[in-house]
Amino acid sequence: MDIKLAPDQLLSQVNQFWSMLDDMAENSPQSYQKFIQRHLEEGKESMAPPEQHLCLQTKILDPDEQLLFINICEWKKIPSPESDKHPVPLMAGELKDISDGAVISIAYSPEVLKKADKDPTEQDQLIRLAMKYIEQQHKVTLCHSYCIAPFKLKGTVQQMRRSLEGIGQKQKKTKGRTEDVPDRSLLDQLRNIAVKDEEKEEPKTPIVIMAETKTKPNVGLIEVMSSTELNEDDLAPPPQHELSVIRDEAGSPQKLILTAYLQGVHSVSRCDLNVSKDDLMLEVPGKFKLHLDLPELVNEDTVTAKYNKANSTLTVTMSVL
Repeated sequence: MDIKLAPDQLLSQVNQFWSMLDDMAENSPQSYQKFIQRHLEEGKESMAPPEQHLCLQTKILDPDEQLLFINICEWKKIPSPESDKHPVPLMAGELKDISDGAVISIAYSPEVLKKADKDPTEQDQLIRLAMKYIEQQHKVTLCHSYCIAPFKLKGTVQQMRRSLEGIGQKQKKTKGRTEDVPDRSLLDQLRNIAVKDEEKEEPKTPIVIMAETKTKPNVGLIEVMSSTELNEDDLAPPPQHELSVIRDEAGSPQKLILTAYLQGVHSVSRCDLNVSKDDLMLEVPGKFKLHLDLPELVNEDTVTAKYNKANSTLTVTMSVL
């Protein structure tokens, strides 16, 4: 819960803060220097800009079909979840149209992304969390298939940072121009007192003391997707699979064969398979989820599926129209 302080209460806290620092500087200069240095280092880290990590390519299917690029970024100001049972914090920029589609930037904690780099399943879950967020916030339907682009960032670094760093700021209109007005937090009050006539981009020592509160971000700054908001099946990883196109002597496609390895699945009754003319959805609730856009149109009435219990392999055969 956010607690709004009255101006007199806020100034009282600021005065107590300065008095405490004055006493420390006078009675224990060494402790004062260590205290200031520590918060300078923490403040510098918390004020670091977001950095590119990887770029995804997928498609918006509805309301208008177009390519979508998702910049997955890392940002030190975003906290890591307290434990594996807590929701993963993320921050999202605006969804913007570009010449060859649309682009949006999503930022996670560097620690979260570092852990995901070592575990493909966890990386896939973070990606699908980002896609679910985009669908919910922007009222669009995305293709469930995606690929990692050969480049780390769509657009420029400056565009990505402006998109993410602009979140949480209000727009105040003045004659002839628009001015960004950030929330009036205690940090801003300290900045105005401490640097009065200095540039706000160059904060002095007392300002960074507020780095201690970086694990409690302002409301609206970081969107937290609770595990209760997403079904377990939405984050289920795709199984290992291979889709083959069988062609005749003339090179025309005749059949599509999907082979999916469902490790730990001991009964075909747990599998839910749906095939339409142009896509395939395979689900094992709570374990696997696979959605594929088929490279050829198929005859839904002739689809066959066989499950081999010995090696936990499902083979789906589809005749091309």
